[in-house]
Amino acid sequence: MRRKRRVIGLVMYYFVGLMGAALLLPPSADAHRALTSPKEKAQLKAINRIYVEALALKNPGVADASPIAATTVARLHSLGYDVSLDPAEGHDVTVKVKCEHRKAWEGPVTSGGDADQLDGASRLWTGPACQITYRTDSYVSEWRREVRGMTIEPVNTKEDPPGGDTILTDLAARLAEDPFPYLLAAEWGQSSRLLPVLDDHATTADQRALIVTLLGNMFAVDAIPALSRTLKAPDPALVQQAAIALGAIGHEACIPILLDQLAQDSPAVRRAAIRGLGRLAPLHPNSPIVPSLLAQLPREPVAGQIEIVRALGTTTDRRILEPLRALNRAMQEKIRSDSTPEWKDLTRALGQSLDQFDGVHTEE
Repeated sequence: MRRKRRVIGLVMYYFVGLMGAALLLPPSADAHRALTSPKEKAQLKAINRIYVEALALKNPGVADASPIAATTVARLHSLGYDVSLDPAEGHDVTVKVKCEHRKAWEGPVTSGGDADQLDGASRLWTGPACQITYRTDSYVSEWRREVRGMTIEPVNTKEDPPGGDTILTDLAARLAEDPFPYLLAAEWGQSSRLLPVLDDHATTADQRALIVTLLGNMFAVDAIPALSRTLKAPDPALVQQAAIALGAIGHEACIPILLDQLAQDSPAVRRAAIRGLGRLAPLHPNSPIVPSLLAQLPREPVAGQIEIVRALGTTTDRRILEPLRALNRAMQEKIRSDSTPEWKDLTRALGQSLDQFDGVHTEE
């Protein structure tokens, strides 16, 4: 009895300790506040007039920021924005570009962790860098973009190494190539600014790839025709990204476009279309996606079958059960004699997809 009481007491002790620790923990990264209200989103989407605030810092002192400002203005002009360097002129948003010979980390964003923010500043980089942020009259954004310059050799003094002007020239050149205008347009929900760039022959392959991805992440329904045209591009990698972006948009108009891609000769293009359809399938349960993927399943090589099984696993359509169970039984027989990496991956994908139906495949 005494031992039992001791065990109960220890359990209560640890329980109280855990509860107390939970109360002392800081909010998690999931506790980010809503980035914008509907009114703020509408305000951002209407942005046209931009005031550029440029700052160049040496160590110590302030440097001439005019090359940084001129480069930033030119880049934003390329997307059709009305850009000014005069704060007295009316503007919708202030874009601040602060370039430093030696970047000083300013800490994480105020509303939570910044490790999940792709464009967040690196805490470990202390070389030359430009930090790009923006704010409106009613909204201070936590969005930031870091553009890094050439690496500086470590020195033992507090002064900057020789060639300080060269460092700022290099940073201006980096800004001239960096995609920050596209990222800002995507942040503001302005897909109409990105679509002309996608169709421009002067746009590089890397820029096109980024814009395609951004349009998908923006759920830009108005980009569906442009992305459909991109599926006919000669670059296979760009075609794959366009197929995935169409799936990310989630609109039912993307379904027949991606289903048509299942007839392509390129296995990579078909796999990308399957991934896109996997995003659409749970959103449109009455669409022809599931029957089409089941019909395509035996026609695909193992890599394509893995993609189809994963795509079907996103649905709650019980029509997938018998075909996937049959394939799972066949794979169990195969891996007993020859367990290739691809077959292992397919078996794993089958297990994960069938597990959503209460693990019924485990009896086989």
